[in-house]
Amino acid sequence: MAKYFWLMCLMVIKTIILFGQNLEEDNVELEADIIPYRPRIAEITFNNLYDYKMSSTSENMGEAETEIERDTQMKIRLGAPIIMKEKTMFGVQLKYDRHSFLLDYDNGGQDYGLYNHIERQKFTSLGGRFLLRRDLAENKNVTIIAGAELKSDGIKWTNKSAKYYLMGSYEVALNERTKIGGGLALAYTLSAPQIYPFFSYEHKINKNWTLDLYLPKTAALRYKVSNKFYITGSAEVKGWRYAIRNTDVSDEVLTLRKSDIYAGLSLEHEIHDWLWLGFDAGFTFNLRNYLAEPGDRRRDALIELNPQNAPFARFGLFIVPPRRFYK
Repeated sequence: MAKYFWLMCLMVIKTIILFGQNLEEDNVELEADIIPYRPRIAEITFNNLYDYKMSSTSENMGEAETEIERDTQMKIRLGAPIIMKEKTMFGVQLKYDRHSFLLDYDNGGQDYGLYNHIERQKFTSLGGRFLLRRDLAENKNVTIIAGAELKSDGIKWTNKSAKYYLMGSYEVALNERTKIGGGLALAYTLSAPQIYPFFSYEHKINKNWTLDLYLPKTAALRYKVSNKFYITGSAEVKGWRYAIRNTDVSDEVLTLRKSDIYAGLSLEHEIHDWLWLGFDAGFTFNLRNYLAEPGDRRRDALIELNPQNAPFARFGLFIVPPRRFYK
């Protein structure tokens, strides 16, 4: 399924080239943005996947099928700066996620222990992170992010239910239209070590169109209708992991993991200066979904889950820095 992500990236880039060629032919000049696209510092978001069938296979638990009528995630973020100087910003962000499932057993699965468990339990992500950004020169900066969070079906902090991570990035503004950067991310997630490099690229094609890449996770093309309204088409890899305690499957703590490609369209509109409304819709393509012992990968899965691709809708309110910070 990874090919779908790269296909989306290529489609976005091809679209950008076509738009760029047309606009350059019309001699449309880039205008400096007095108010740029502003980052989210706090938000509450509801993400829903609808009506997708899921099958499972396991040597010990056998096979089963069911239908996920609704897969709902509530996400809350609250960020605040602690230090804001001319070249240095230090801040903190708190995180709370609540994840629940509603199953339709008309297609079976009512006697399958894992299905019953995920419908009965609410899954939680709870934690925080610190961010330090330092400008090294007029066009260069370095950012360090460190954090920890609980990811489980119960409030009990152990190495099998916690995530610790550290990320460092370096960004250079090549000119007023283009920024490029890269970095390295380290994590220890529910007893599984992770390390991966990432690459960022932001390019203003003209005063309205911007390409944002954060690879290998996101490719997006954003259109500024006005300083109060943005439309974005994107392809993004998103996923989750939770520690679960299900005695019907095992007496030990296990890890339930899922990752998807989200491809869709996002609308963001200002309500009042710093308060915005967002709505996203599109389709998800599943990459992996399995239950395993902590630290194990898909090849060692105890239960292999095979959810169908599904439509999604996301609705949220979020807070951005007020305009006066940019004037």
